Amino acid sequence: MKIDRIFVYGSLMKDYRFYKQYLEGKISNISYGKTHGTLYHLPEGYPALVDGDGTVQGEIMEPVDGLLLADLDKFEGYTGTADNNLYIREKRTVLREDGKQQECWVYIYANKKYAEEKGISVSDGNWRRFISR
Repeated sequence: MKIDRIFVYGSLMKDYRFYKQYLEGKISNISYGKTHGTLYHLPEGYPALVDGDGTVQGEIMEPVDGLLLADLDKFEGYTGTADNNLYIREKRTVLREDGKQQECWVYIYANKKYAEEKGISVSDGNWRRFISR
């Protein structure tokens, strides 16, 4: 099954700087959703989703074609094969606001230990709310 949507939870969400740079005008639908994991705000100023028992809130962007996905891979520091990825792109099930589940691409932060030791826990999984405090 080809996945043509991406779940974003940080600076790629609507109204944030990198949404305008990478996604604005290229996608036709945004819906709210959530997926499993734990969210941290890193000292570098952006969020990191890592495996965990919590829930991370964000936005499903669609459609995402191969060219856009390649641009996002570069932005997220994902090469697909190297060990030094900043994020790793994975298929994840995302629960939409309307209760439906969708498979989406999600960028998972590669260094969980760094996120846990240096990051600030975003306990409710909502980076938008965290950053606007």
